[in-house]
Amino acid sequence: MHDGDANKEVVLDLIEQVWRQGRIDELPRFWTADCVNHADPAPQKQGLAALRAYHEGFAPWFAELTDVVIRVEQQVAEADRVATQIRLDAVHRAKDRPVMLATIRIDRLENGRIAEHWSIADMAGLMQQLAD
Repeated sequence: MHDGDANKEVVLDLIEQVWRQGRIDELPRFWTADCVNHADPAPQKQGLAALRAYHEGFAPWFAELTDVVIRVEQQVAEADRVATQIRLDAVHRAKDRPVMLATIRIDRLENGRIAEHWSIADMAGLMQQLAD
């Protein structure tokens, strides 16, 4: 298997285990101990403890959703980088309406684990969907 293909599989498995199944305890399996999460707005972006806190911060938001479906729309790998386009579809409980969130993530991998991560999500689009 080509390194790019192996790296894509790591990211796909992360999405399955952590995002779809909510298995935050699996984070160390996918990330290096000194990983840097550039998507985290917190001052401390490095290490597994900061990464876990970042993921735990999504729990209240996910609790507002039902019928969550997370799909990988496309994925490209080159050298040590993997770019993944993700679409989340769900129903927002309080608003009782469907919502969609589009995200693009870029991960840099070292030895089969994510060492650096960048992502951008269409939060403006999500807020428009939730506006009354």
